[in-house]
Amino acid sequence: MNVRAKTLIICIILFSGGKAAAQVADTLSGIKRDTLTVQLPDSLRSFTPGTLSLMRLMDSLGLPLRDTIRIPTLDSAGKQVRDSLGFLYQTDSTGLIRLDSLGSFMIDSLATFTPRELKQMARQKRKEQKAVADSIRRSTFHPLESYVIPDSLRYRRVISWTSDDYFNKLAFKQIDTNINSNFYDYAHMKNDVGAVYLGTASSPVLTHNYFKRKTNDRFDFWSAGMCEAYDRETLPFYNAKSPFTVMSYSGTIFANKETEEMNVSFLHTQNLSPAANIQFFYQRKGTKGLLENEATNTRTLAVTANYLGKRYIMHGGYIRNSLKKNENGGIRDDSFILDTLVEARTIPVFLTNASSALSGNQLFITQSYSIPLNIFKKDSLEKGEGTMMILGHSGQWNTMSKNYRDEISLSDLPGREFYNNQFYLNPTKTADSVRTMILDNRFFLRLQPWSGTAIISKIEGGVGYELLSNYCFIPDYYTEGPSNQWENNMYIYAGASGMLKKYFEWNAKGRLDFAGYYAGDLSLDANVRFSFYPVASGIHLTGRFFLNRQTPSWYVRNYYSNHFKWNNNFDKTTETRIEAKLSIPGWKTEATFSYGLLGNRIYYDTLGTVQQTNQLINVMTATLSKNFSFWYVRLDHRLLFQLSSHQDILPLPLLSANLRYYFEIPVVKDVMTAQIGADLTFHTAYYMEAYNPALGNFHIQNEKKIGNTPYIDAFINVKWKRATIYVKYVNVAQGWPDSGYFAAPHYIRPQKAFKLGITWPFYVRPAKTAARTNPSQGAAPLREPGNTAR
Repeated sequence: MNVRAKTLIICIILFSGGKAAAQVADTLSGIKRDTLTVQLPDSLRSFTPGTLSLMRLMDSLGLPLRDTIRIPTLDSAGKQVRDSLGFLYQTDSTGLIRLDSLGSFMIDSLATFTPRELKQMARQKRKEQKAVADSIRRSTFHPLESYVIPDSLRYRRVISWTSDDYFNKLAFKQIDTNINSNFYDYAHMKNDVGAVYLGTASSPVLTHNYFKRKTNDRFDFWSAGMCEAYDRETLPFYNAKSPFTVMSYSGTIFANKETEEMNVSFLHTQNLSPAANIQFFYQRKGTKGLLENEATNTRTLAVTANYLGKRYIMHGGYIRNSLKKNENGGIRDDSFILDTLVEARTIPVFLTNASSALSGNQLFITQSYSIPLNIFKKDSLEKGEGTMMILGHSGQWNTMSKNYRDEISLSDLPGREFYNNQFYLNPTKTADSVRTMILDNRFFLRLQPWSGTAIISKIEGGVGYELLSNYCFIPDYYTEGPSNQWENNMYIYAGASGMLKKYFEWNAKGRLDFAGYYAGDLSLDANVRFSFYPVASGIHLTGRFFLNRQTPSWYVRNYYSNHFKWNNNFDKTTETRIEAKLSIPGWKTEATFSYGLLGNRIYYDTLGTVQQTNQLINVMTATLSKNFSFWYVRLDHRLLFQLSSHQDILPLPLLSANLRYYFEIPVVKDVMTAQIGADLTFHTAYYMEAYNPALGNFHIQNEKKIGNTPYIDAFINVKWKRATIYVKYVNVAQGWPDSGYFAAPHYIRPQKAFKLGITWPFYVRPAKTAARTNPSQGAAPLREPGNTAR
């Protein structure tokens, strides 16, 4: 190569290198241009001096810079690039790191957290886990799984039942919210066609139908007051998919305060779990009364719980009942009602300063545990089938008391004649008090040999011990001091039951007291039912045989008070009953026939003293309930026909009737239905039992027959969605055909007045979408709003 060529090549190389050196400057000193001569910023100039110092330190230690100190990636323009696979440091309101939704949580190896931050992070994690668990639990349907609940009731919103205290059996009942469910505000009118009572709400009651009369064998003073009271056998229990509440009110809203009547009740029940339920019930019924010194006040408070588990069944709670009443003994002269028109408050009465008070407390628990034996069928507990053994216990503590007070001066001749001038302890003042305590414990065993639906499905038996304490004043207390009379009682009981599909069912139960005060007492109760289905609702024929041999209560044998005293040695009473019932629900028809044979019956004579007869008394009763409907017309009938072989010992009306004739009009379909009509009660004349305030019971009288006077209420009854509302004009026909509207001898029924009643149930309805998805889960025991099925 010649010298010129070599010189040209060297010049080109030098020229190119110089140009590149000019274009590529030191990265720490200035500006850099790319091949397109576009000026680029220094990538390190975007960092703060503190960050650059940290980078130099990390570089001197030989540690990687990226991802350890989280140096962000920059683009060619020097802007920060979001790493989708990593995360950017962001903090929430609590100062904790919030992760990139696309990134993964990678804690810096050099990062540290304070103990407070660690606790906050752990707390937040627990909250999130609990929220997930709660969401899953709320969105999952939890059915009631218990062998005592049939499949037809398992998915209902609310179910109700009563439980017996011998074998913890459940008797299911329909929760009615139809238009007729709450028409009657007095309990005796819901259960019977009529009754002997004192004309006021919550007063003592003696039903016309002998076979529906309630008695308390251990404390007879409560027998007349049990109609409005509850005990552990009559109080219903509930299981609810959602909280269920019922509020009701009835009263004479336009009456003055001196005669006002007010009845209120409140029920709330809800489940704590699919198997556990709690219930609160309160009821208050009372009135100031039309006559002088006639105020009554009855209250019931119940707090109960029940558990229907796969194996364990429990019912327990506390019930308190009280009945306070001012006692006036009735009207002195009935002519003030029959022959004149005077203000009821001004009519003279026998007693002007007397009162009585009944109270009862009951604490109870009944529980049972089932053990599957799996002899014939596996998984018997899941369906209640197969061989099972059930062990159970029932216990209760019960106190009952009665107090009576009066002041009758020596110059008050009507008051002193009312008690036949009998004053054994004090000539002018009375302060009688009696009380009973019962402690009862039972242990039982139930066997299911094959199946719950077999012809012999249950064989059961148990043993019990009862401790009673009775107190009643006797004159010996003046010298020896007061003391209680203690009685012990031991008994055994047994039962059996079975069924054949839906066509046949039977059960029987017996009890024998073998030691103690009631030794030798015997009771037997057997029931059978045949069902036929020529119509969808079926035809049901029920039969019952009942036998009872009972020792008279302690107070019937021993009693001492200011107005009454006795010391008797009565024999055991006997009673045999045969009952039959024909029910055709589809035809709205029910007929019953009952026959009873009573031996050594105990009764109270015309002076109010207890007596026992050795004559056999025959009682026959027939009832008929039939409802007719056509167009908008409704005709409801309840009839009672009775015969007693000894009217002087057991007086009964020959005929009692309750008739409701009305129009039923659908005002707004499935929303509002109205009834307009009249309600009539009637009974034939007979020697109606009289009331004894000092004893709190009814006794026979031969002074005057009472009856043959209809009592008519005009009413408007409305069902609006779930609520039922009625307005009544009571005793609208007062004075026709006469003014003999007596509820008991010398006691009158309410005079003309307006009465308002409201009953409103509340419950949470399931979502409509859920109902469409699974209709069985949305099925309700309550009739749907607007359903006026009768």
